[in-house]
Amino acid sequence: MTTRLMHGDSLDVLKEMEANTVDTIVTDPPYGLSFMGKKWDYDIPSVELWTECLRVLKPGGTMLCFAGSRTQHRMAVNVEDAGFDIKDTIMWLYGSGFPKATDISKQLDKGVERKVVGKKKVTSDFTDHKGSMMSVDNTVNKGNKGTEVNITEPATPEAKLWNGWKSHGLKPAYEPILVAVKPNEGTYAANALKHGVSGLNIDGGRVGTDKIEQGRKGRTSDMANGTTLNKFGGQDYEKPNATGRFPANIILDEESGRLLDEQSGVSSSSPRTTTKGGTGGVGVSTGFSRGNETSSHSDKGGASRFFYCAKSSKSERTHDGTVENGHPTIKPLRLMEYLCTLTKTPTGGVVLDPFMGSGTTGLACKNTGRDFIGIEREAEYIEIARARLGDN
Repeated sequence: MTTRLMHGDSLDVLKEMEANTVDTIVTDPPYGLSFMGKKWDYDIPSVELWTECLRVLKPGGTMLCFAGSRTQHRMAVNVEDAGFDIKDTIMWLYGSGFPKATDISKQLDKGVERKVVGKKKVTSDFTDHKGSMMSVDNTVNKGNKGTEVNITEPATPEAKLWNGWKSHGLKPAYEPILVAVKPNEGTYAANALKHGVSGLNIDGGRVGTDKIEQGRKGRTSDMANGTTLNKFGGQDYEKPNATGRFPANIILDEESGRLLDEQSGVSSSSPRTTTKGGTGGVGVSTGFSRGNETSSHSDKGGASRFFYCAKSSKSERTHDGTVENGHPTIKPLRLMEYLCTLTKTPTGGVVLDPFMGSGTTGLACKNTGRDFIGIEREAEYIEIARARLGDN
C-alpha cells in the first residue's frame, strides 16, 4: 500500500492531478456550518471543486461524501451539478449526540437570578460526532463525566410560561453519506474491463451472521472462531462472503445499536426457501437467490444485527500514545474502514480524500489494503496525519 499526503488547497492540488487516475473518493468535507468558528467549515465545496474530483475519478468510480443534516441538499446539488450521478444516501445513525438548543425560558430570565433547585451530575461526556463537549444546559462542559450542573427554575412569569420551549435544536442522531458515481462508459461489465472499477464490493461488505455469545446487557462477548464482532448485534464484515446480510444504506454506531437492541429485544431469524423465479417473501434484511435455495439467516439477537455497527474508540485521538489528535470532526476508524471495503475494487484501487483532516480515511486504507492520496489545507492537521500514517 502506498500513501501520498499533499499540503495545499484541494482545488489547486486537484488541478495538478491527471484525469481518470483515482478509483474511489471517500471524504468528509466542510458542511457549511461555520462549526466551532472554524474558517474551513464556512461553506460547502463548490461545483468547481467537485468537477475536478469528477475529472480525476475513473469512469464508474464511486464517491462517498459525508454531509450535514442541515446542508445536505446544498452538498447534493453541487455534487450533481458537477456531473456525478447520486445513487443513494447512506444514513450513519449515532446515539451519543446531544441537542444544542437555546433555552427560551432562560433567555427571558436574562439578568434575573434563578433559584437553584437541585444539582445534576453529568453521566456521560456528551461528546457529539462533531467533537463538541456540551452540558445539559447547553453550555460548554469543561468538566467531563461526573461534573455537577445546576438545575434552576424560572423566575419571571414570562419564563414560567415558556419553560420547556427551546430553539430548533433537535438531538442530532444521523449524518448522511452521499453515494455518488462518475457515469459508466457503457455497461457495468464493460466499464469494469476498461477502467478496472465498477459497482460496489457487496459481498465484501456483507454483515456476518455467525452465532455469538451474549454477554451482560446484550453486549457481545467473543466467538469461538475468534472473528471480530459488532459490540451490539451481529458479526462484523470480515472477508468476501455470500452468506451474510446485504450491506444496507443504514450504518449504526455502538450507542444507537445498543438503544435499538434495548427496544427490539431478542428475536430469531428462520431460514426460508425461495422458489425459482419467485421472491419467496424475502425481507429487506435477508439474502435472495434464485432456485430452491435458502434465502434467510438462522440467527438471533437484537435488531442491530441487521446492520453494520461501526465501533469507535477514544484511543483514536492519539497515535502510539504520543500524538494528540485535536481535529474536531474525526470519524470512527471502523466506519471509514467499512466504507473503504465497500468501495474496494478487485485489485484494491486508489482512494482519494480531498479533505483529509487528520488522516482517518488514510489509516482506514492502510488497514484495508488500499492505496491512498490525501489533500489537506491546514498545516496542523496534515502533521497529525503524517504522524498517524508514518508519512514523511
